[in-house]
Amino acid sequence: MKKNIAIIEEAGAAGEVNAQVEKVIRAVAEQYDHYFDIAPISHETVNQELSAPLQQSASWHDAVLFSSIASQHFIDEILPLLVIVQPVTVYPSLQHLSPLKPKYSEGLNLLLYQQQDPGADENDRLRIAQSALQQAINRRKKITVIVHPQDHTEQPWPAIFEKAGTAFKEISIETIPVQEAWDRMLQQPAGFDTLVAGAAAGGYLFSQAAAITGARFMIPSVRVADTIPFFGPAFGFDHQQASARNQSNPVGAILSVAMMMDYFNLHEEALIIRTAVSWTLLHGFVSKDIDSVNNYSTGTIGDLISDFIRGTIPGFAKGENMALQKSTII
Repeated sequence: MKKNIAIIEEAGAAGEVNAQVEKVIRAVAEQYDHYFDIAPISHETVNQELSAPLQQSASWHDAVLFSSIASQHFIDEILPLLVIVQPVTVYPSLQHLSPLKPKYSEGLNLLLYQQQDPGADENDRLRIAQSALQQAINRRKKITVIVHPQDHTEQPWPAIFEKAGTAFKEISIETIPVQEAWDRMLQQPAGFDTLVAGAAAGGYLFSQAAAITGARFMIPSVRVADTIPFFGPAFGFDHQQASARNQSNPVGAILSVAMMMDYFNLHEEALIIRTAVSWTLLHGFVSKDIDSVNNYSTGTIGDLISDFIRGTIPGFAKGENMALQKSTII
C-alpha cells in the first residue's frame, strides 16, 4: 500500500516525539511492505501562516501528524473540525497510577467522540454516528449518547442514531443527560464503551477520563476535518523549548499512528503497534512521567517499539504474542 503522510515539523520535546513517530511508521512500512511517503510541513512556530500549507495538504496527503500543543491549538481554532476522537485506557501495568481505587478504574477502555460543530447538518452527524457504530461493533457493542437537556443542538442525536443504527441491531444505544454521564464517569467509568457528546460535555468527560488513567501522555487522538484527519497525542508537547531533554513520553503519539493505520484499514499493522506498546509497559520500559526513578528516554522507547515491530527483539518475532494487547485494544 502507498500512502502520503504529512508531519508538522516541531522543535523541542515535540520534535523528539515526532522522531519516534517516524521510526514507527518506517518500521511498519519495512515489515509489511508498504510505502509511506512522509513529507514534513516546515515551520518554526505554528501561526496563521501555517493555514495555507495545512489546508493545501488536504488535497494530496492521506493524513497529517502533529505532536505539539501549538499545532493542536492551531488545528482546533483554524480548521473546520467535525469531531475529535480519543480512546482512553487504563492499562493493567499502570493501574497504580490511577487516583481511583482499582474497583472503579479497572477495565476502563472507552472511545469518546466529541462533536466540534454544533451547527453540523444531518449528513455530518450521520458520518459521526456511522463511525461510532462501526467502532462499537468491534468493541463491547454499546454506545452512550450524552445530551444537554437545554441544548437544542444536541436533541437530534437520538433520531440520528436510530436512522444510522438500522444495520447494527446488536449494538445497544442509550441516551443520558450530561450530569448523569459525569457522575457515572467517577463512579463506574469502566461501564462506558463508545461515547458521543458535544464539545463542552465531551471535553469535560475526556478530562475526567484522562485523569482517571493517571497517564495522560499515553492517550492518542484524531481530529477530523472535512477532507483530512489529523493524528497526534491528546496532550501535546512544547515546541518552543530550545534544548529538549529526551524525557517526554512518545506513546500517545505512537498510538495515534495505530489509529492512523486503522483509518487506512491496516488493522494488523495497528495491532502490532499496540502490542509493541503493551510489551514495553509489561517490561517496565516507561518514560519519566510514568516512573520518576526507573525510566527510559524518549528515543529508547521509540527504538524498542520499532524493534518489536521489526521482530528484532529476541523472543518476539513479528506477530508473536499478539494476544498481549487483546484486553486493551484501542
